[in-house]
Amino acid sequence: MSGFFSALAHGASALFNRLERRSAVKTLNELDDRALRDIGITRSQIEDAVYGQFKTELSRYL
Repeated sequence: MSGFFSALAHGASALFNRLERRSAVKTLNELDDRALRDIGITRSQIEDAVYGQFKTELSRYL
């Protein structure tokens, strides 16, 4: 039975993380290009930055 609750907790955590990242992508997409440039990313890099897949040159800004 503890395996079931562990799996349920893991699933809930994964769902929460997914929803949180989707919210971050949405929020960043609502910013204008100047604001994105101020934080060091372009519109095409938003999902990579949120999901942790950004390139090495981008990591110095985050």
